[in-house]
Amino acid sequence: MLTRRTLLKSALVGAAGAALPLGLYRPSSTPAAIQGSSVPLPLLPKARPVATNSYLITARPGRAQMHPSFGLTNVWGYDDNSGRGVASPGYTIEVQKGTPTKVSYVNALPAQHMFDNVVPDYMHAGTPVRMNTHLHGGHVLGSSDGNPYQYAAEYQPGQIQSVVYPNDQASTLLWYHDHADQITRLNVYAGLAGLYVVRDALDTGLEPNGLGVPGGAYEIPLVLSDRLFDGSGQLFYSPDSTWLPEFYGDTPVVNGAVRPFLNVEPRKYRFRILNASNARFWNLTIAGVPLGWQIGSDGGLFDKPVALNGPLLVLPAERMDVIVDFSGFAGRTLTVSNADLAADVSSPAPPLADVMEIRVGRTVTRKDPKLPASLPGTMPALRAPSVTRHITLEEVENAVTGEPEYGSLNGRKFDDVRGVQERPKAGSTEDWRLVNLTEDTHPIHLHLIQFQVIDRRPFDAGGYKAALDQARASNPDAPNFDPTPYYTGPAVAADANERGWKDTVRTNPGQVTRIRARWNLPAGAAAPQRYVFHCHILEHEDNSMMRPLEIVA
Repeated sequence: MLTRRTLLKSALVGAAGAALPLGLYRPSSTPAAIQGSSVPLPLLPKARPVATNSYLITARPGRAQMHPSFGLTNVWGYDDNSGRGVASPGYTIEVQKGTPTKVSYVNALPAQHMFDNVVPDYMHAGTPVRMNTHLHGGHVLGSSDGNPYQYAAEYQPGQIQSVVYPNDQASTLLWYHDHADQITRLNVYAGLAGLYVVRDALDTGLEPNGLGVPGGAYEIPLVLSDRLFDGSGQLFYSPDSTWLPEFYGDTPVVNGAVRPFLNVEPRKYRFRILNASNARFWNLTIAGVPLGWQIGSDGGLFDKPVALNGPLLVLPAERMDVIVDFSGFAGRTLTVSNADLAADVSSPAPPLADVMEIRVGRTVTRKDPKLPASLPGTMPALRAPSVTRHITLEEVENAVTGEPEYGSLNGRKFDDVRGVQERPKAGSTEDWRLVNLTEDTHPIHLHLIQFQVIDRRPFDAGGYKAALDQARASNPDAPNFDPTPYYTGPAVAADANERGWKDTVRTNPGQVTRIRARWNLPAGAAAPQRYVFHCHILEHEDNSMMRPLEIVA
């Protein structure tokens, strides 16, 4: 029997992954037919403050030149009120570690959404356009977190969300994006996402710098996404108004441009990579070129560079801080490609191979620094946990069609009337065992903190699920089981390039992924504080693979 998974894997899909053969429906063949790279990589503009350490960021409609053959594409983006207009991706906010930043996010969006697509139990009839901006990876109070558990009403057109970010964390790349309940996937797809860079005295972004890594024009952010376009070059999400299990585009977009090119000198560059796709995993390679070294991830720098000996896997919301050396490739044009996934990583995404081009010149304007042997980052070394939690990742399928109806954590929807389950004590250290009972790999994101990835272990998912279903049949509130009796092999340590601080973790099917977190609140914060945790495949998060989280005294 043909399933959604086999249709998607074989690319026999309609727009946005709808289970339709391409011969029956296609929004346009023009974007997919674009060959090569004819658009220079846009350099993302930096936001200008309206006062000292204070920003006014307005979400509004705009128009973007994503490819010359498209004309202008309608997008939603952010305006920093400097007179430069709407940017999508939004203006990069750059801050100093230890100096709090105030941001006012203004909803100046229209009353009608760009896309007509709702989840089955849509809760916000009459308010189709809402905002709730989240600083992903930010160590912030619940009132500034931008999550729907803290502020369920969210922010409608004409309203302002005012937040304070303490910036009391390591220098790193964070990002801000909309987090409105049940329409996150639509708002981010429309363009509501931007970078947020925390700097310090060593990681200045200049060259030279105290880290001894590339900076200035040699430090380049890459915001990766995939999109569908109609025949007039406009963004297209779905031919159906009903929720899709995942969205996959047929066109790669980097920094808001379709399959761009980047001119580089034959020397080292620092790339700050963000996967801002709704659901697509990027497994990056550069044909004929060693990828180089990773020097940091979600939560900041490593203590030393990690050599990358294969493709660089980046799941939605993950950030990778990478140095690539082009010194041996003068005069060559290199293709950044999206390789096949490893056997234990599962995604039904149809292939999307070429991402962008890198054109290496022959002249070096400024001699590059030698790769440092050590870095000032700290590697996690958290003490033994006081609590171990077992969190199940589940998917509910239609009994007749076998198609997904919604995702869940612990078998509960986000707004389950039984309320919050996860209530860590402020200052405590906990282990979370993420028990994946689905067929897919999920990027699980915890708000507030950075955590340590400990290990992954194979287990009998079928046996575990059968026992759990039986327990829930007699007691709907039955707790999740300890997966230990169901293990089928030894634990495997986290990959070398994910042993730093993380806020988003890859959880593969048939595996229990163990993470360790210390639930520390910002200075001066009093418990309780409200947050959420969820899958960062946005279609999953919206329906309903997200749960509330409270930090208690």
